[in-house]
Amino acid sequence: MNIKAVCFDMDGVVVHTMPHHVEAWQYAFKEKGYKHEDLEFYLREGMPGRKTISDIFQSNQMQVDEKDMEDIYINKRNYFKKNAEYAFINETVSLLEYLFSQGIPISLVTGSRKEFVEEVIRNLPVKFHSVITGDDVKIGKPSPEPYLNAIRGLSYDSSEWLVIENAPLGIESAKRAGAYCLAVETTLEKEYLTRADRIVKPSQLEETVKTILSKKS
Repeated sequence: MNIKAVCFDMDGVVVHTMPHHVEAWQYAFKEKGYKHEDLEFYLREGMPGRKTISDIFQSNQMQVDEKDMEDIYINKRNYFKKNAEYAFINETVSLLEYLFSQGIPISLVTGSRKEFVEEVIRNLPVKFHSVITGDDVKIGKPSPEPYLNAIRGLSYDSSEWLVIENAPLGIESAKRAGAYCLAVETTLEKEYLTRADRIVKPSQLEETVKTILSKKS
């Protein structure tokens, strides 16, 4: 192992936003008379909004027309924008500051829209080498495209990248891109994160990454 760059997911890794996303999804679906378990939304974290809607209907063997899909999508976005509050995950911010101080390239890859991402990163004490948002890709997670876009921004091989994720689709995206993936238990329990190379609690994050960075093969 010879990690030279680190890539971070945003929602649930850098900021505590997933409960607000789930609340917004529940609101939007309820407006159309539908009710789903919170877990259905947590497991689809990172998936593009419209794909999330169609995937939930398909998995529940339910039909939905284009108008209802669009209404749900717009209502979710508007509700989140109006009501969401977020706080930074301290353990991640501490790690970001360490990596930045050591000159290790850091990137951010998220399915969130660019306007929200820009708001978040303005308030961080570091600068990312690259930022890939949901508006920058044709196919979101679990496709490898989002992470490949970040990886191609530097001359390092995919195997020289460490990705920090918190959701199954993000883990799949990172692994398909060829990166080493570390999952952090911020929103889901370990049983949902098993495709990652390693799983840690938030309190273990910084020390684990330092250990990984110190290993050279």
